[in-house]
Amino acid sequence: MVALTDFEFPGLRPPILGRADRRRASKSALCLVLLAVGLTGCATTAPPGSVRLQSPAPESTDDRAAASTPAVPEPSMGDVSSTLRHRLEDSVGAGEDPEFHYPDVHTDPAETYRDRYGVVEEDHDPFILPWLANLIFEDRWLLADKDPDTALKNQLDRRMKVDIRDPAPDTANFPNSPYTLAKGRAYLETSPLGLYGASRNGTEPRLYQWEHLFRYGLTDNLEFRIFSNGLTSQAALGRQPATAGYSPLAFDFKVNLWEENTRYHLPAMGVEMYIQTTFGSPAFNSGTQPSLNLLFDQSLPFGIGLEYNFGMSGVQNGQDQIVYQFSCQWSLQRELFKDFDVFFHGFYNASALPRLLQFQNDSTADVPNVTVLGVGGIRTINDRLAIFGSYNMGVTPESPKTLALMGFAVGF
Repeated sequence: MVALTDFEFPGLRPPILGRADRRRASKSALCLVLLAVGLTGCATTAPPGSVRLQSPAPESTDDRAAASTPAVPEPSMGDVSSTLRHRLEDSVGAGEDPEFHYPDVHTDPAETYRDRYGVVEEDHDPFILPWLANLIFEDRWLLADKDPDTALKNQLDRRMKVDIRDPAPDTANFPNSPYTLAKGRAYLETSPLGLYGASRNGTEPRLYQWEHLFRYGLTDNLEFRIFSNGLTSQAALGRQPATAGYSPLAFDFKVNLWEENTRYHLPAMGVEMYIQTTFGSPAFNSGTQPSLNLLFDQSLPFGIGLEYNFGMSGVQNGQDQIVYQFSCQWSLQRELFKDFDVFFHGFYNASALPRLLQFQNDSTADVPNVTVLGVGGIRTINDRLAIFGSYNMGVTPESPKTLALMGFAVGF
């Protein structure tokens, strides 16, 4: 089993960084998300009132003359990420133009409900913070169609079929998407290849892990999940012998709070809460560890998608104490050609799912900082199957020197 986890490749060994360099590397990794978010302000055109995948049919001269206000520019197909494009496509019926209509932030929500959705109630109570009600929209079906009956039909139609593109597998990269499965649908994501190099400072051994994640849509916006690092083999380190067993289970809920608003550059948002349990081999027992993550997804210029998470992770230190630390994960992703995306990703202190064994070989009360960066890709084979992989390197002494993952996801 030791030979299986000994996977360092000549020429790919990262340089050893000094203390000052490590601090700069960690800070640079944290700043990556803020820098990428800043790119969303680079557009020089007026904010669009809607986003669509194909250009509208040309208007006649009479139609243009009848327009009371000038047309608002709309983003082209290359201006949205592949993630948003798949959500657009799955939000309408066959033969319809995929398009989201975002209300103006200064409009009275009651006016929008009457004009767009046909609500006939004239006398209504005033809305509290109406601009916020217009900024955040949780129902993508009503964003896509002004007829509530058609929107409901499209929502039910979406439940009738499996499409592993929407949402994409969560274990393909380090952050988790804010989007959830359709009600009654399930994914099984598994990575038979999970090779973790020893830490640079020698406190953590080499590992092999066969992780898996089961996801089930309780509603269209609520997902139940079970995660484990699965079959685990840990190499010998010092006086500690080689160990094999099954890593603990983690029980997880994810909630999608609202959709991305490209008109005002507001990212889609979700919340994930999980508890890592002691249900596993005693050798890998890290105590009961709760964690909470805020999940975001946003389209950047040139079809780039930015996925990023911020959270609080419970970690067991070398004295069997649960310590809570800040963690974040990020991924910049772009589709190269149909159904093939590449990404640059990383995490600080922890990935969105508890992949790392938590410093059981360090006898101190301190919890080391871990920063990992890497590249990878995801290939969608058909509506039910996707394969993915990544190769990553640690940039701090406590991080694995290298981390290689490869797996697949199946939708049901």
